[in-house]
Amino acid sequence: MVSVVSDGPFQQQRLDSWKSIARYLDRSCRTVQRWDSEYGLPIRHLGGKKSPIFAYSVELDDWMRNRGRTVTISSPEVLRPALLHAPLIGDESDHRNGILDSSLISSPEKARSAELVALAYRMWESLSCSSREGIIRLFREAIDLDPGNGEAFAGLSYSLIAQGVFGNVSAPAAYTAAEAALQRAVEINPELPETKCATAWLRMVSARDWQGARRDFDEAFKDRPSDAYTIVGRAALHIAEGYLNEASALLLNVVKLNPLRTLPVALYCWSKYLAGEYAKALDQVAQARAIGQFGPIFDAVEALASIQIEEPDESIPRMEALSADSPHCDVLQGALGYAYGVAGQGQRASEILEVMAHREAHGKMHEPYAAALVLIGLNQKPEAVKWLEQSYGDGSLWSLGFPSDPILAPLRNDPHYRLFLSKVSYPVPGNANPRLGSLCTARHFAA
Repeated sequence: MVSVVSDGPFQQQRLDSWKSIARYLDRSCRTVQRWDSEYGLPIRHLGGKKSPIFAYSVELDDWMRNRGRTVTISSPEVLRPALLHAPLIGDESDHRNGILDSSLISSPEKARSAELVALAYRMWESLSCSSREGIIRLFREAIDLDPGNGEAFAGLSYSLIAQGVFGNVSAPAAYTAAEAALQRAVEINPELPETKCATAWLRMVSARDWQGARRDFDEAFKDRPSDAYTIVGRAALHIAEGYLNEASALLLNVVKLNPLRTLPVALYCWSKYLAGEYAKALDQVAQARAIGQFGPIFDAVEALASIQIEEPDESIPRMEALSADSPHCDVLQGALGYAYGVAGQGQRASEILEVMAHREAHGKMHEPYAAALVLIGLNQKPEAVKWLEQSYGDGSLWSLGFPSDPILAPLRNDPHYRLFLSKVSYPVPGNANPRLGSLCTARHFAA
């Protein structure tokens, strides 16, 4: 319902339903309701939050003109946890009604959308675990302003991929949302380097299409040879291929050019652990922490590497201290459970498994690889393999390293593990790409 009210010398419409507000703003009801919940659309309630709503057209117009203008890196709105909302990446009704027609988007909205995308990519330059949610919010706001912004959809896609890969949210849910965003990006402009990069990541972690991922990473690299996310993705693929030295070299080049990039530093530490350079891995973790870089990958690598080179009476206290600081790092907890099991402290290892089982029973996310580690320490190999299968199926980061992972060595000759490897897919070892490695030099990046 729409009514006209007088406000001094002005007249304005009062819109008395979600449907009338959505029609006035030329958006779907779902989009308008999401704007209200996430961005504070000026909606009024006659009583409590569940009471009938209404809005004034003048206030809506003012909000539409000013939305996004105050968003900065330090803005609490940006850093507030973002909801995944996979079905809401793009509303079908908006697409069907032609909202992607660029003629329907005003120039100021397009300009502000581009500014938000640029800000999000700048935040990627010093990406940390806590900043990914703010980056997602920026990309979503850019899409709300301009649903024809292909760079925003591509950026949202691989931001969601990162959330799944590093365990911030359920990997399958994150990848489903990322695929939806990527589909929009492809519809708008399939030739964007960001689109090719996001496609390559999804082929690698979700579809396990190794050949397609290799092709798309190489194509994205040709278009934008200095793009860190492309190079980090290619390094992750090298890990799955078993080329650990090549992976380390690519990651190290990125780290040297921008030591503030948390992601390549963390993966570099992990690659050193996978290659058996445990002391080097621990040293790199210590250096990263010294410059203020923290996160679950660093914690996990420190725990995994300490298991390999320290006696239980040294590694267990180290991991217990880490666990007290990072109680939600699943792989760290799994490594601690492994150490308990190997050291003959089966009861304490079982207690960690019980906590994981309790979380799963209550629908809380956990990393299956972590449970497998505890079971390996308890010498329950068939059960451990079941959790590794789930980790692989979920598309976790850790599953890329299974063929090389030193802590899985007790399973190498186990028939259950060998059957698992025969059923899943890993890249067929071939020739490493020397051209990619030679191009990733500081001189080339500077250009």
